[in-house]
Amino acid sequence: MVSAVHGFAGPGGVSPASVDRAGNAHLIHAAARAGVAFVLVSVVGASPGHPIGLFRAKHAAEDMLRSSGIPWTMVRATALMETWATIMSHPLQASGMIPVFGRGDNPVNFVSAADVATPAELAITGSGLRGQVLELGGPDNLTFNELAATVQETTRRRGTVRHIPRHAVQAMAWLTAAITPALARQARAALAMDTFDPTPTRRAFPDLPETGIRLALKDLLQGDRRERRPG
Repeated sequence: MVSAVHGFAGPGGVSPASVDRAGNAHLIHAAARAGVAFVLVSVVGASPGHPIGLFRAKHAAEDMLRSSGIPWTMVRATALMETWATIMSHPLQASGMIPVFGRGDNPVNFVSAADVATPAELAITGSGLRGQVLELGGPDNLTFNELAATVQETTRRRGTVRHIPRHAVQAMAWLTAAITPALARQARAALAMDTFDPTPTRRAFPDLPETGIRLALKDLLQGDRRERRPG
């Protein structure tokens, strides 16, 4: 069984608590009843005291998986390019503005979801990775300012980058938690994200793909266009 779900963003009551913790608990119990191995896609830095709720929920899922008694593999990924590019490109397309939480000058490691799928596939097709934790990052350490510039370049649409001061982001995270929880999670995450060294896993698996941010964004945009195309 493979779990690559996340509750970082989504409609209704979707949240890390409902998806990453409770949802994975149900899946792990089902896998244990069926006696099958489990591959969990988690996040780099998952810990019980992390300031980001997603990371705490992923850590809880990791703990449940370790104690389940079934064979397991964990694939921890850094920030997904596609997720954060979508967060920026939607308001750019709608209003010509890209929101950047805080100063936007802290380097963040981004990895493509397509690259994360490769070690997950290796864990599925072979038993040699049972009981291992693979941490995977991408080739790009970018600030949110650099990501905003890349989104504009790739979409060929120029917009205004609006920086939201840190104190305003912190206030927004609290005030919007009940009304727009996904936005509150994005704000907290942007303030807490940091860099990552992807060298160890890539040294162990030299054939893993390294999708750059521009190619990942082009693939994302092409997928959006296909979804919007009638018929």
